[in-house]
Amino acid sequence: MSSPRRPVDAPDERSLVSARLLLDLVTNTLDPGYAAAAKRRGPDTPRRWYEQPIVSIGCLLIGFMLVVAYVHTNRGAPQAQKVHDGLVNRVRSAQQSANDLSKELARVEKQLAAEQAKDLPASGALAQGLDRAKLAAGQTAVTGGGLVVTLREPPAATSTDAVGRGGTTSIGQTNILTDRDVRSVVNELWGDGAEAIAVNGVRLTPTSAIRFAGQAVLVDFQPITSPYRIEAIGNPNDLSTGFASSPVASRYQTLSGADHIGFTFTESTHLSLAASGAVTPRYATPLPSPTRVRR
Repeated sequence: MSSPRRPVDAPDERSLVSARLLLDLVTNTLDPGYAAAAKRRGPDTPRRWYEQPIVSIGCLLIGFMLVVAYVHTNRGAPQAQKVHDGLVNRVRSAQQSANDLSKELARVEKQLAAEQAKDLPASGALAQGLDRAKLAAGQTAVTGGGLVVTLREPPAATSTDAVGRGGTTSIGQTNILTDRDVRSVVNELWGDGAEAIAVNGVRLTPTSAIRFAGQAVLVDFQPITSPYRIEAIGNPNDLSTGFASSPVASRYQTLSGADHIGFTFTESTHLSLAASGAVTPRYATPLPSPTRVRR
């Protein structure tokens, strides 16, 4: 004998209980325990004698702290603003002085070139020697064909690739390329016959220094960052052939595959390198010959 079947549209008892519970939560927002406690206490239950003084003292303390914080903030604000304004004025004054000095330097250099052209014949040996010396010192802008070498840091690691203790910098987030890499490429290009070189627009001179500080490479104390674009003017074929067969190029070809750094070098038929900044000459004086003591 088959058991009686429940009608399809008849509500389930569990669904009815859930519906009642939801309805009770909406209509009776106050927990029954609060109502029972209030009923036991009653409306005429006397308060303890120390409740009102404690509330008053707490309010006074909070108000006093707010007043002290307000006075401290408003008293220090003018001084902080004064320091900020002073620093801004100093920076603007230094920038203006640097611009004025740059204009004065350009005027003096133009005047010096005019005087040299007046006193030295263009075809003379002395003028040609001076031009060669200025070219070697990076004091004249040059144009011509050459080679462009580019070094680039690998793509930054994503958050899922970073491995390490919290608060530390993972190995994948540190710089792979440093000043040694830029120097090695520059020295190789000099050895391959380059006549003039610039790194990220900074013209190199015989006294140029390439160093590493923090996360930036310094070229003559000017910070540059990746990508490092090294432009060399010279015979494009000689530079390209010599650099391609060098150990330096082989090393960065290997690093490009292992560490995913960017490394390219291409010939260029037209490069333009600006002149370097003013270089203060340094002179050496011979030491006096030591006096011999007769015995």
